[in-house]
Amino acid sequence: MAKPVKTYLVSMALFWVVFGLITTFQPGLMDMFQTQEGISAKTAYSDHVWRHDGLDIIALCIVLFALSGEMVSARMLRAVALAALMPTLGIVHSLVTTNWWSPLFIAAGLGCFAFVVWGFVLARKMPPAGTGH
Repeated sequence: MAKPVKTYLVSMALFWVVFGLITTFQPGLMDMFQTQEGISAKTAYSDHVWRHDGLDIIALCIVLFALSGEMVSARMLRAVALAALMPTLGIVHSLVTTNWWSPLFIAAGLGCFAFVVWGFVLARKMPPAGTGH
């Protein structure tokens, strides 16, 4: 089970590090996910928030890369999957409650949700804790 878990963790880190690098160093690229109304609402503070979020994303990616080299339990996989659920919920909330996000943002949300499902599937296939398998 070690190889699929490593693949999962590295894949998630690579998926998110792209967004982390973009939002940290080129927040204007995130306009592709916004409607014209969202782009028009942008301020210098918005870019500051994007950069801060980018560093938060990169921080999680560092942890995911580190975990990919460790023996990870089913409990830890479920925690990672729950972490993937948080941006999924944020994206859904933003799409439903504001006019700022384009349908392209759905793709990012689906990507995040794929890691939720994948993580729980992997965790379910692992032996119970303490069985020595």
